Amino acid sequence: MRPQADTPASLFIYFRLTGSRATEALQRLGAMQADLRARHPGLTARLLARTDSQDSTEPTWMEVYEHAHGLSEAFLADLRAAVQALPAGLIGPRHTESFAEFRLPTGHAT
Repeated sequence: MRPQADTPASLFIYFRLTGSRATEALQRLGAMQADLRARHPGLTARLLARTDSQDSTEPTWMEVYEHAHGLSEAFLADLRAAVQALPAGLIGPRHTESFAEFRLPTGHAT
């Protein structure tokens, strides 16, 4: 189930990469996220590295995207296009998960 565009949501995308391409991946993904932030004012974009893994040859990285007004279809299309423009083989298969805060229905007692 995908949150509506006006529902604040967080998009988490994780993947592995070849450690030998980490510097290039960091530069390319940083530039990609900067471009997405410029195209979608108010977008928060972060790049994280997994810290609890012993595998330094194929580290796990995560992109996080959030917007106070929700993640629009236009943003999702721009994200897909930006990822397709990355060099082939730079990152492994991407796994996407979307989360939104729980909201009680109006008038519901807490």
